[in-house]
Amino acid sequence: MTIERDVGALQARMELVESEMQAMRADVREIRDALVTARGGWKMLTLVIGFSVSLGAALGKLLPALTLPRP
Repeated sequence: MTIERDVGALQARMELVESEMQAMRADVREIRDALVTARGGWKMLTLVIGFSVSLGAALGKLLPALTLPRP
């Protein structure tokens, strides 16, 4: 009788572990999807920053040449 009780307790614990593993699997998928999305966002952000810096440098170089000297 004690063996049956032990097997029943182990079966209940195993079912709990399986349900927790399914929940963890779903969480890991969500984290992976967020990382994939963020990776694309970071690439776009670096592109925009690079363009802004280049435009700022070009304007900084050209602006003094375009302004008229004061008398």
